[in-house]
Amino acid sequence: MNKLFVVVPVYKVEKYLGRCIESILSQTYENIEIVLVDDGSPDNCPKICDDYAEKYPNIKVIHKENGGLSDARNAGIMYVREVAKDEDYITFVDSDDYLHSEYAKRMVSLCEENGCNLSQCSYEKGSNDFFEETDINANIECKTAEEALLGYRIKSQVWSKVFKAKVFKDILFTVGVINEDEFTTYRAVYSAKKMVFTDEKLYYYFQHGSGIMADVAKKLKNNPRRYDFLKAYEERIKFFEEKNLPLQVMKTKEKICTDIILRYCEQMWLKKEDRDTDCINGTYMKLYRDNFKEMIKREGMPIKRKMMFTAFYVAPFTGVIAGKVLGMRK
Repeated sequence: MNKLFVVVPVYKVEKYLGRCIESILSQTYENIEIVLVDDGSPDNCPKICDDYAEKYPNIKVIHKENGGLSDARNAGIMYVREVAKDEDYITFVDSDDYLHSEYAKRMVSLCEENGCNLSQCSYEKGSNDFFEETDINANIECKTAEEALLGYRIKSQVWSKVFKAKVFKDILFTVGVINEDEFTTYRAVYSAKKMVFTDEKLYYYFQHGSGIMADVAKKLKNNPRRYDFLKAYEERIKFFEEKNLPLQVMKTKEKICTDIILRYCEQMWLKKEDRDTDCINGTYMKLYRDNFKEMIKREGMPIKRKMMFTAFYVAPFTGVIAGKVLGMRK
């Protein structure tokens, strides 16, 4: 049985850390090593990590100075590189989230049964402390990496995925940015060559309180890191241009347009004084129109999405109204 390494970056989550660790210890898959990366947490987290490591031999603790989420994940990756075999697996769990007890077994089995180097499950989202029953064997689908990156089923988050350890042989997360997964996940997917999807909800994405997206939107106002997502997409475009994959370049520009619609709508829902200046002065819309002209030509784009993109191009307020009625983020 191949080992699954579970990398958990830890920072100021003492209220939730025990629940996260217990959900990993409770996995039905028998060969797991938990890698807790204490990212210089100033609270009781370092002691919680050490206490668990003393009690359970399959827990490794790495203590380091604070460097942010990407740096903590990288510390876990570097450790896994030293000890893992090519056929072992790695997954990432945020320390305030938790796992369904079948997560590891199902995700590893899906890889091995379908000859894939990467599996992705669906996730539950909310503020509960327990999982609802999940539908086993729900809509299983295999795709090549290129097919997956052109589709809409792949999620940019690195969590809710299990990778062969060798996928991260030459990949690390970009340090000092927000939207860090956008810099990394597509590279890992491409490196995996083939992946499998399941709609089973096996990962719990824990949200703190209500009004989360409004809080995030407010923090974008004149934030010097607010265009990190664009830098990630520019790197992605260059990556696929070098590999002569024009459809992947067009799909990346589609993702830019999608993110602009989301950001524009969320900003317009705020009070004027809370909005990012670039939303007000037309910078967002210029960026949208610059990318729209090429991405709208991509073959394989569903007609409903083309209609949505075109409507926003002509009259941005349509997206604002639709977002309020339908909900822009799921």
